[in-house]
Amino acid sequence: MLTSLESVQAGSLLETVVCIVGAGAAGITLACELDGAPFKVLLIEAGGLKAALQVCADYGGVAAAPHPDPSQFRRFVFGGTTGIWGGRCVPFEAIDFERRDYIANSGWPIGYDEVARFYPRALDYCDAGKFDFSARSAIANAPPTIAGFGGGGKIDADAIERYSLPTDFGKKYRQKIERSANVTLVLNARALRLHKRGGEERIDGVELIDAAGRKRLVRATVFVLCVGGIETPRLLLASDGEGPGLGNRTDRVGRFYACHFENCIGKLVARDAAVVFDFEKTTDGVYSRRKLQFLPPTQRQHRLLNMAFRLHFPAYSDARHGSAVLSAIYLAKSALIPEYRDIMQHGADAPPASPAHAHLRNVMAGLPHMTKFGVDWLFLRQLARRKLPYTLIANADGSFPLEFNSEQTPLERSRVSLAGETDRHGMRRVRVDWFLSDDDVDAARRGFLLLRDVIGENSACTVELDEEHLTGRLRRSIPVGGHHMGTARMAATPRDGWLTGIAPCSNCPIYMWRVPPCFVPAAMPIPR
Repeated sequence: MLTSLESVQAGSLLETVVCIVGAGAAGITLACELDGAPFKVLLIEAGGLKAALQVCADYGGVAAAPHPDPSQFRRFVFGGTTGIWGGRCVPFEAIDFERRDYIANSGWPIGYDEVARFYPRALDYCDAGKFDFSARSAIANAPPTIAGFGGGGKIDADAIERYSLPTDFGKKYRQKIERSANVTLVLNARALRLHKRGGEERIDGVELIDAAGRKRLVRATVFVLCVGGIETPRLLLASDGEGPGLGNRTDRVGRFYACHFENCIGKLVARDAAVVFDFEKTTDGVYSRRKLQFLPPTQRQHRLLNMAFRLHFPAYSDARHGSAVLSAIYLAKSALIPEYRDIMQHGADAPPASPAHAHLRNVMAGLPHMTKFGVDWLFLRQLARRKLPYTLIANADGSFPLEFNSEQTPLERSRVSLAGETDRHGMRRVRVDWFLSDDDVDAARRGFLLLRDVIGENSACTVELDEEHLTGRLRRSIPVGGHHMGTARMAATPRDGWLTGIAPCSNCPIYMWRVPPCFVPAAMPIPR
């Protein structure tokens, strides 16, 4: 069933058993799982069926460079950010759940198997195929990522990422929600604050506000917060006017904020060795991309973070690549949404942009190639149901820039807090403080050097690095991608985080939960 908060009488009390706040990937998935249950479910969404600039403006805030504005990589609309995501699906791995003595504040109070058993169903929701992330088994007759290179016993050279259609959850699951007899979607209903039961750290109500400023209250037995790693701490911190925030007696809500830090550094020179660079289709028809990752024993032995390396395309902005396609995309960059413009920067140290006439020269010289690319783009990207994720064009000289992506050490000083400025509804905006630790820079440096040595010793390829300036370049890595994590940590004790709290990575809907214990503030199982 679908309704809008405007149609509910101002001052009304809405009552339900389960209230899900946020209708992005996580909220919609949970609502679909509860469709047909013998109790009422309310799915609350701040936006409507189409994104509205006024609504998105409510979620701006303050963030110091290099972190993007907090409004980026977030969409307040039914379906959330799945309306703009690229579709990349990557699961957590067993080592991610471990307490690693060389990574401060690492480790989960649950094991990998408790999450991994839900991956096959999560992949179904994402239209990303089987739970198989190895090229060897997922791709028919898969050649090695680098000819003659088996990883040297230290690197997983067969790892892949799978890509969704990409699926817009709002479009795909709208009819299911509308037809549900027990799930009601309430649009244009912004959660302004949570109400807690007197004397308890337990939510028993959520105050909603519509565009006209009229308020309603929802009472429920179970509340599930699915509003992402930035809005979750904001809502919790703003909901306790006389204290530090709901669930924040030990000052943990909003802390340990992390993104993946990314950069393009160095290059792999293939010489005469064949490498897999393009997208490949898996046996179940899903686009995939190769990546190189250190095996868990290697990570432990060398005290490394879990990091990945991908063969990348040259910088769009540097016309020396000689590609008509890349130059055309660069010239059209103003038509892209800000998130995609940021990704085009090719890391923190991208070469200076070439003048427009140099890019125009590439386009004119490469018109035949542009024509072929245009036809392929039309059929593979615009008309296809499963879309080619993005453009991959190799350097003419046989080298490949290395795209680097890594987890972070959770830092207390990296946090989402409340700023002094308020939005149109009087809710305080967010302040985002994101830091990269010296330990993480050092681990990334050692990872690059180890990658260079292992590939050089075990293949015909070489990795070229400017070792003298490597540390400085890594320090300038950026948190592009909007993977907002860590701000409502799952912990075994309240001293270390929420006893039952964790914030999802809002742009990585590859995992789902039973009924997520991470968001249920009362010990009440939902009937199945």
